[in-house]
Amino acid sequence: MEDQNYALPLSLDRIVTGQPHAKCSDREAIHQHLYLLMVTHFDENRFNGNYGCALWEHDFSVLSQIKWKDLIRESLEEAVGLYEPRLTNTRIRVEMEEFEVLTKTNNYVRKRVGIEVKATIRRTNEPFIFFERIFISPLSID
Repeated sequence: MEDQNYALPLSLDRIVTGQPHAKCSDREAIHQHLYLLMVTHFDENRFNGNYGCALWEHDFSVLSQIKWKDLIRESLEEAVGLYEPRLTNTRIRVEMEEFEVLTKTNNYVRKRVGIEVKATIRRTNEPFIFFERIFISPLSID
């Protein structure tokens, strides 16, 4: 059953014409899907406006770091529960760091979000760990 999933990025023209397309394992497909959930904002998917997570709804919110992380974690927990049925016993941790980036003309503060998902693959009962970091919110400081 391994390597029966299409790998990203999809090349739909190859699939439609019956040409071979790169495949990936269940573990890699789950990883790719979690990453897609993480970087998709609500209403971006035209077939399901609820697909995605609240990360992009609150990237510039003025909330305490604890509240912000809880909001993102809860949104991801809901999204993974709804859209990734291959996982069970899911636990999510969100971390956030701020970096000051100095250039010749401006200083920027960048937020870097780390998302960790620990779960069990339902079909095989194997542990699964996902961890990705992405930069958001390029704020400029004069």
